[in-house]
Amino acid sequence: MPSSTKRTLGLILTSTSSSAKDPGQILRAAAAQCKAGTEVGIFLIGDGVYIATSNPKEDKAARALTDAMKSGAKVFVSKDHFDAIGLSPDRLPKGMQLLEQPYKNLVLKVMEDWDKVVVC
Repeated sequence: MPSSTKRTLGLILTSTSSSAKDPGQILRAAAAQCKAGTEVGIFLIGDGVYIATSNPKEDKAARALTDAMKSGAKVFVSKDHFDAIGLSPDRLPKGMQLLEQPYKNLVLKVMEDWDKVVVC
């Protein structure tokens, strides 16, 4: 658990807008939390990495992710899953961090960095 008194929230996105879940809705909530002073981290893993490279003009979740980043959310992307869909690091939008060893990093964030965690 974080040692500071600032509230922290971690979002783990494992799906895209085309799935039954709506990551756009939770991303809009993340932007609102940032504006309210909560420190937000968003971890894209599995099919969730597709959101990182989707066009915000065409994809609601990608648009919501961009808005969350503009509001202060930090975005982390699983390099293993990014590589698995055949994308090179130069396709990663500015401001997102590509992480090696995604499962190790995810556990560290859940256990040490975030007070609350939401999985979508």
